[in-house]
Amino acid sequence: MFTNDIALAGTSTTKTYSLTSIVNGKSIRKDATAPLGEPSLLTISHQEVSRSGGTADRHLVRIDKTYPGTLPNPDVTCSVQLVIEVPREDVTAANVQDLVDQLESFLGTAGYVTKVLNSEP
Repeated sequence: MFTNDIALAGTSTTKTYSLTSIVNGKSIRKDATAPLGEPSLLTISHQEVSRSGGTADRHLVRIDKTYPGTLPNPDVTCSVQLVIEVPREDVTAANVQDLVDQLESFLGTAGYVTKVLNSEP
């Protein structure tokens, strides 16, 4: 289990998320430098799920960031999450790492996130 602070590099800054709670296999971390009213949270959780053909382990890594709304609009929260679902049989950690590397490469390619957000196929 991650109990230490986790530093994540963004485009312009690095944010450090410190553990605030652990409940039922879910850990929640908060960026202590985020302004009041604009929390930035990192959540890591795990659960067992049933799939056709067996059982899988689902792992979720999620960042939630609240941004101030422009009056009279309320504040808004943006979430980005990665779900890794692994069958308990016949899939190795190396197999999973390869898939994560492929997705990371795709999302790290200049302009691809913008294309995804523009609903391009």
